[in-house]
Amino acid sequence: MKYGKTLISTLLGASVLLSSAVMAENHVITAAVTAFKPMVLKIAPGDTVSWENMNGHITNTTFTDNGGEHHYLPEGAVGWSSQMGENFQTPPLTVEGIYLYKCDPHWGAGMGGVIIVGTPTNLDDIEATDPKGALKRLVKKAAKALK
Repeated sequence: MKYGKTLISTLLGASVLLSSAVMAENHVITAAVTAFKPMVLKIAPGDTVSWENMNGHITNTTFTDNGGEHHYLPEGAVGWSSQMGENFQTPPLTVEGIYLYKCDPHWGAGMGGVIIVGTPTNLDDIEATDPKGALKRLVKKAAKALK
């Protein structure tokens, strides 16, 4: 009887872990000339994101300006940078919030995107940085998607 209860507990625990992994979804973003489609993507915590058609493109969460490097991510989140032309997949995005990313070679044309994971809490922090140009456009798209 003792072993039966242990076995049942172990099986129940494993099924909970496996069901959450099975429920995670992979979302696809496609690079198209100088745009990512979709530009704004809402996902659940634990989901992954893949970029396709990346020939001549990069996905990168590091933004650089005269003030240095900036990451527009939720606190505790880890950014990424793909290789040129690499069809890329993030690890599971588990920290809720807004993730901004761009294509380095096409950032001058405004090629960037927004991933919203769960219920974001970092929009005010991003807006407080007083974004300009294409970055400001991404922030506006994120705010509009949250309404």
